[in-house]
Amino acid sequence: MGMWAEWRAQRERSRRAATYLGRSLRPPEGADVSWLASLDVPEPVAVRELVFAKRAIGLIVAERDALDDRTASDVAHQLLQLLSRESRADVEWGERWRAYTAALAIRGSVESPVTRLGRVLLAGAGISEPSADQLARATDFVHQTRSAANEALRDVFGVASLPEDIRPSALRS
Repeated sequence: MGMWAEWRAQRERSRRAATYLGRSLRPPEGADVSWLASLDVPEPVAVRELVFAKRAIGLIVAERDALDDRTASDVAHQLLQLLSRESRADVEWGERWRAYTAALAIRGSVESPVTRLGRVLLAGAGISEPSADQLARATDFVHQTRSAANEALRDVFGVASLPEDIRPSALRS
């Protein structure tokens, strides 16, 4: 691939990553903010944690579900540009990101990954010992956010499709 074609391909990947983030990182719904605020979480903290959760889940979806390995890198690059434009310190995002990735790294847990991510969301909001109802609601938020991010990923980057008569392993040659 020539330099010009490579530059155009990179630019297209960056555009798609920005479009994906624009669709998957919409501000939190008022109902979600109200729910978290109803748990004695100050509203600015509720908004912050819901935004962090959406960002982390969006990046996780890009890492785990994208068709191209470069997609996660492109999305992370676009996300870092977004973070650098904000007044919040990158340290805050880094800490929250590590908490989300650590929750996914746990092996042998009886809790599903979605439930563990819900716990991270609640812990970031200051609820370290959530009730079953609180955890169920947080898990529902994580599930809805992941579904929306998956839909955005498919819409922006496409879906995998193979002819009915060809096995995926046959395409390696």
